[in-house]
Amino acid sequence: MCPPVTGGCELVKEPGCGCCLTCALSEGQQCGVYTQPCTQGLRCLPRNGEEKPLHALLHGRGICRHEKGYKEHHPVLAERESREHEEAPTVEITEDPLPAKVLPRAKDRFLDRKAEALRKDKRRKLEKSRAVGPVNYPHYSNDKNEAEYGPCRRQMESILQDMKVTSRIVPQTLYLPNCDRKGFYKRKQCKPSRGRKRGICWCVDKYGLKLPGTDYNGGDIQCQDLENPNNE
Repeated sequence: MCPPVTGGCELVKEPGCGCCLTCALSEGQQCGVYTQPCTQGLRCLPRNGEEKPLHALLHGRGICRHEKGYKEHHPVLAERESREHEEAPTVEITEDPLPAKVLPRAKDRFLDRKAEALRKDKRRKLEKSRAVGPVNYPHYSNDKNEAEYGPCRRQMESILQDMKVTSRIVPQTLYLPNCDRKGFYKRKQCKPSRGRKRGICWCVDKYGLKLPGTDYNGGDIQCQDLENPNNE
């Protein structure tokens, strides 16, 4: 609610938001850039002998006076201050003009950008985890070409890829080849056990071909490796 204004004065908008009306300053009253304007025909000008005219106007140490008399005493300063004074009030002041408030706003913008970057990084990691799926399978480096892997390693890679896209895996029927460090098949290959019943095993060569004369066995089979006796 606006305070009542006494009559007999020139009504102008109050400084700041300009929501209410107030009396204009009369001749000789102290004024400044952020005070209410002087009455019609007067201007807010620095006092005679003021060393820092613009500084005085910014801090409300000017006075309402006729511009003609001021120019007669200060022809050079009057021209400069008139130009600066006309430019200064063009921006309507709606809040405290102290420059100290600029720093918190800049800091807030920095924190907002940092928080947004963290949110984006979190969303990116979440989307990546959803694409891979809830089951973590062994990951093999892609530094080597697939052609450098042995046949057992390539079969293992193919099975793992199928496991990632399938919606249902039955462990009892899943067969993972037994590979050596070079990616070739170990001599002894076995299927997973079913409860207390051991899975069947058989003998193969390094390329996965079943060796002649070796029948499927209940896990007790011994496969002799001619190249490496310990490679079972």
